[in-house]
Amino acid sequence: MRLLVFSMISLSFLLAGCENKDENKAMDEKISRLEKEAEKHLVYKIQEQQSYFSKHKTFFKPPDERGTNSGYFPPIFGTQICYGYYTEINADVLSKTTIDAVYSYAVQDYCNGKWGFELKSYVGAVFAVPITGDKQLKTLSIVCKSVESFAPPSRPKYINGIVKCPPKTTKVYSILN
Repeated sequence: MRLLVFSMISLSFLLAGCENKDENKAMDEKISRLEKEAEKHLVYKIQEQQSYFSKHKTFFKPPDERGTNSGYFPPIFGTQICYGYYTEINADVLSKTTIDAVYSYAVQDYCNGKWGFELKSYVGAVFAVPITGDKQLKTLSIVCKSVESFAPPSRPKYINGIVKCPPKTTKVYSILN
């Protein structure tokens, strides 16, 4: 009888461990899916800024888009679940040099308060820079993903013709237009 009780207890711990592994795997997949979606939306925002700049020779500041629990509110650039999207136009850069820039962020936001996990943040930038020996401008862009969860990254930099991600981030997208 003791052996049967011991076996049943051991089996329940073993099954609980399996359920926990399955739950962790499901949570990891959900996190990965949410982060990939945020990355896709931010890349889209950056591409839209580049397209707009090529036509109008200026950037635009869309309204901020708060995250929703399931994307019910109609955003400008797609459904945002658990991420908020924010854009800053750098007026200081324009007043100091001929380089103009726009920065967009995807950071963890409203997620219905039910999920106990942290998501990686993203930052993207489009820089309008002069073409050497020409009065026209070209755009350089980059999107970077934070290596730490939940921490909003600082701005990417344009230095000596090169666009770089800020510290504690990795590049996920870049393009010259």
